[in-house]
Amino acid sequence: MDVGNKEENDEHSFYGKIVESHETYIIVEPNEDEEERKSSDKFRIDLGKNNDAIYVVGSNVKITYVGGINESYPAQIGTTKIELKSVDDFTLIFNKEPGKVMHTIIDKKNNTQYDYNIYSYQGTVEIIINNKTYTLEEALKNNKITMEEIIAKANKDFPNAASYDDGGSIEYHYDNYTIIKFHTIDGNRDIYFGNKDLNIHDIKK
Repeated sequence: MDVGNKEENDEHSFYGKIVESHETYIIVEPNEDEEERKSSDKFRIDLGKNNDAIYVVGSNVKITYVGGINESYPAQIGTTKIELKSVDDFTLIFNKEPGKVMHTIIDKKNNTQYDYNIYSYQGTVEIIINNKTYTLEEALKNNKITMEEIIAKANKDFPNAASYDDGGSIEYHYDNYTIIKFHTIDGNRDIYFGNKDLNIHDIKK
């Protein structure tokens, strides 16, 4: 379909990254695999008079709009929804390894996006996004997805997950892997991925 000739009443959406953020509008660069990218590499998204959301440059967004594309530069569209998200769905894969090996996925000392460390314990982590498989490190560092989105999905999948009395650490036990999100009184906010039986006490040993 020619993105420049879309039906006036059709609803469409694309994923992209915020490259400029202003009080009344943002500029979004569509991802390279989006159809809208064929029309323009920049879209002006008006926020509306009563908008109070804060959109940070570099954030991933899903833009939903109605009708066609105004071929100005940046291009303009009839935006109906702005969502801070990278993808509609993703799948995590944990590849178990022998021994008590710890891999650093994100080191907060070398990363400006996260103020905590992310590790995998006794295995490696991959993620499938739009039928493409990445290491979790690659996906996070290249902004294919954010750790906040992964934890948000875990909270949705386990709405009744119990927290520890150490300040609020939580374990999310899936069929094939576990995510441990530390939230301790002494300020530990690190995240661990491990096998389905992993628990906080294994990490603290």
